[in-house]
Amino acid sequence: MKATFPKTVTIKGIPGITTTIYRQTQTKGGAEYLSYTLAYNLLGKLKRQTFADLGEAERAGEDAIRRIAAGEQAILELSNRDREQYQRAKDALAPLAVELDVAALEYADARTILNGSGTLAEAVRYFLKAHAKELPRITVPAAVEKCLAQCRADGKSYARMKQLEHYLNNFAKDMNVEVGELTPGIVSRYLTSMTASERTKKNARDVLGYFGRWLVLHGYLERGTDLVEGVQKYSMKSGEIQIFTPAEIAKLIEHASEKLLPYIVIGAFAGLRGAEIQRLDWSEIDLTDGFIEVTAEKAKTDTRRLIPITPNLSAWLGDCRKKSGPVCAIGNVVNALMKLVATVNKAMPEGTPEKDLMVWKKNALRHSYCSYRVAECADVARVADESGNSPAIIRSNYLRRVKPDRAVEWFNVMPDDAVPAGKISRMLSAV
Repeated sequence: MKATFPKTVTIKGIPGITTTIYRQTQTKGGAEYLSYTLAYNLLGKLKRQTFADLGEAERAGEDAIRRIAAGEQAILELSNRDREQYQRAKDALAPLAVELDVAALEYADARTILNGSGTLAEAVRYFLKAHAKELPRITVPAAVEKCLAQCRADGKSYARMKQLEHYLNNFAKDMNVEVGELTPGIVSRYLTSMTASERTKKNARDVLGYFGRWLVLHGYLERGTDLVEGVQKYSMKSGEIQIFTPAEIAKLIEHASEKLLPYIVIGAFAGLRGAEIQRLDWSEIDLTDGFIEVTAEKAKTDTRRLIPITPNLSAWLGDCRKKSGPVCAIGNVVNALMKLVATVNKAMPEGTPEKDLMVWKKNALRHSYCSYRVAECADVARVADESGNSPAIIRSNYLRRVKPDRAVEWFNVMPDDAVPAGKISRMLSAV
């Protein structure tokens, strides 16, 4: 009959005393071999012996039983406290039909494996939770592909899809493992290793948090799992907030081509994001009621909003407005803006100091609108709603405090009504 392990050794005529043999497979010099560990308690002390032969282990186990039986008198001579502990242990194990020495050995093994990382009960509860339901197995790259496909089917905005694709595809390249192996610690180390700004790391953390929630929702991770739980947070705080002066925006408008002009004035006097302007259609600009509609599909935040059209913006858009079609029909806006700056500088008087030359300021059209609009209406929450951000983000990332009189100048940058219809004057009342 084939032996099963762990194997209990007994001797007829000596009831209640057993020893246990465990079998292990070990490797040495590239070859595998079996060994047998005999475990028992002798006078309250756990003993272990290892043998290469099962027969030898069994004979040693029988010999240990005889020695334990011979030491019964020593057990009777235990102190009152030790005797009470011994009896309590026997009573606790009685319903399980487990011998005291076996229980002690298994407990010692478990504590050794845990190595102080938790209690045995905590480990058991974690094991039961992890194995309560067999989760489908999927690798991170495959899960990322499914997640992005779902986002496209859900109609996520172009900007949101670009963000999700950028961060998730990069994550998938570095994490070719099953999603069940992901932990907050792994995510934390991944973010720490990124050579990027605080803002970029914050965006990456937010996207990975979204990915983790998607995995839970679709049954790839246990409910309650949070891949960014305890993961360090990153600040959105950027460098100095730069804005244009009324004189600078006047110069940019003066030299802008008719194709680029709508992009400049909508960014400066309505505060739309550059990408939102590029997705904007003329049909979404209502000069009669005085609002620009940014649909949820075209907004970065997937939320529809209405932005009031200021009198000067209405004046600038009046002569170039169309019934429909893209507001900004320029393929490479960045290149067009750089050319505009060069044109402005070329038109300046010869010998103009370098410090007085025009430079393009990143996001300055939107920053300028938010700064001058807050100075005009003294209502950050209102400007946040118009801009599609929270008041906290407006204060920390967009707002540069300016005086109300400068806001008046900004929103009075107007075309000259004296020019013939169909043309846009480069004569500006504010400068």
